Amino acid sequence: MATAPALASTQAGTAIVNTATLTVAGDGSGAAQAIPSNTVTLKAAELLNVTITADRPTIATRGTETVAVGFVVTNTGNGQEDYALAVTSGTAPVTVDRLAIDRDRDGAYSAAVDTPLAPGAALALAPGETVRVFVLVDGSQVGTALEVRGGVTARTGSGAPATAFPGAGDGGSDAIVGATGATASATTQLVPTGGLPSLVKTQSVFAPDGSQRAIPGAIVTYRLVAGFVGATRGVVIDDPIPAGTLYVPGSLRLDEATLSDASDGDAGTATAAAIRVALGDMPGAGSRTIQFSVKIQ
Repeated sequence: MATAPALASTQAGTAIVNTATLTVAGDGSGAAQAIPSNTVTLKAAELLNVTITADRPTIATRGTETVAVGFVVTNTGNGQEDYALAVTSGTAPVTVDRLAIDRDRDGAYSAAVDTPLAPGAALALAPGETVRVFVLVDGSQVGTALEVRGGVTARTGSGAPATAFPGAGDGGSDAIVGATGATASATTQLVPTGGLPSLVKTQSVFAPDGSQRAIPGAIVTYRLVAGFVGATRGVVIDDPIPAGTLYVPGSLRLDEATLSDASDGDAGTATAAAIRVALGDMPGAGSRTIQFSVKIQ
């Protein structure tokens, strides 16, 4: 991600030149005379300003997965500036694997495209330019919720607004600290999921009249998606048949396969009271989908 919007202010180092003219009328036989003043010149000062925002306030970590924490940095000053990037964490220290620039500007980290920043490298940004930086952290370090803070500071100088650095700006102009203090920070909270699986249920209705109304005779199809973040042992999913409905025989499915209702060799059983699917041990991250239908009485 890198954009350079149109500037609303004069670029730092721009020469501001001014010459006045005094004109006098000539006498009866002569022409008017133009007399120039001396020329005065000054250079537009560089205003040192910067902002940084976090892509997301909270990110869930899952086991040993690498977490890409995105921070968006914008040079809100009027000069070309190098910015130092610092990453810190809260009470529990976290080792940053590496930093990378969002080269393809899609907001998602890709190891093949988003090349790493060299250690200690500055972010060189034109006036108004924006860049996204990914802070890459090994999720296994996140035992409890912790904060990752991205900080950015202008290398030319920072401090109280109006602090001046004579001759340090673009083109030899003065550099002046702006309202942001030429430094900014933003935070993202990393929260471990604890490796727990998830179960999400949805329903759809098809009535005899072709509508989606829950009227007698309508078929309600339930869909359960079980998600796993890692190896999980002894997984069983139970779902009671709702009161006021009857199980539709032969409707139980696991992923793309139909399961028999009887207690036999496959993973599923279905009775008038409930369905059960025994998934057993899950070897790693992934998901399984269960589906069955009932009829409203």
